[in-house]
Amino acid sequence: MSETTPVIELSGVTKRFGRFAAVDDVTLRVMPGEVVGFVGANGAGKTTTISMLLGFLNATKGEVKLFGQGIRPQNAHKSHRRIGYAAGDMELPASLTGKQYLTFLNHQGKGTTPELKDELMKRFSPQLGKKIHALSRGNKQKIALVSAFLRDPDLIVLDEPTSGLDPVMQETFLDMIRDAKAKGKTVFMSSHYLQEVMDVCDRVILMSGGRVVQDMDVAELLAMGGKQVRLKSGYRPTKPPKGSESVETEFEDDLLTLSFVFKGDMGELQRWLAGVKQLKDVEVSEYNLEEVFSELYKPERTS
Repeated sequence: MSETTPVIELSGVTKRFGRFAAVDDVTLRVMPGEVVGFVGANGAGKTTTISMLLGFLNATKGEVKLFGQGIRPQNAHKSHRRIGYAAGDMELPASLTGKQYLTFLNHQGKGTTPELKDELMKRFSPQLGKKIHALSRGNKQKIALVSAFLRDPDLIVLDEPTSGLDPVMQETFLDMIRDAKAKGKTVFMSSHYLQEVMDVCDRVILMSGGRVVQDMDVAELLAMGGKQVRLKSGYRPTKPPKGSESVETEFEDDLLTLSFVFKGDMGELQRWLAGVKQLKDVEVSEYNLEEVFSELYKPERTS
């Protein structure tokens, strides 16, 4: 497969269950080395899309390709040797121990290396000696994630992968994605957690009502959000810089607290801050991306 051949390619893909279209005319591409976030509310069509991508379901209409080859349930196993997969609340063989399951998986297609296996054990510390049915939700998810990375796959497909993980394990998982990205691996990840998508992904695809409503670079999405600026000053600035929105002011103990959302040129913001007299404190952070996503999901965008 050449570097110009998409790792994932869906062309006009629709999946109907009776008269209901769970996925409706979806077209998307993921190129080698991209880390793509696949975002949407419950029922948006993300899991159904991933199920067709992996050959678990047949598309009603359209074409699904992995590594340049058409995918159907009949031939999907061929591409699975190159794919790592994990989902939230993933069904694992309950009667096996974690060690037995990972050993079985490692014998399917390309096996792992001792170095990679040791690294995964160190990072996730999965409980391998217990039967899977006896494990907590979080420990089951650790084993699912280890299985996704175990065979050093070319493509990693993840469906709500951090479900059930504590914050420390969530960050460990994100570090694994960063490492995979540095190695040139391709990652396709659905998530409800917008911040983790923004932290590790190059691109975000937004689904709503079974359709792709937006496909944009993370940098573009961050620019739409702007910066939340909050400062305290002993001297009232004349007005916030050009490109400011949602301006709020408050006076207390002879100090002005000024907050606003800035969507202009960052150089202009820096120059403006440098000119604020008697500046006591300033905080600049990413604006609440939930608001940005709410705008992108508005019904008129799906028509």
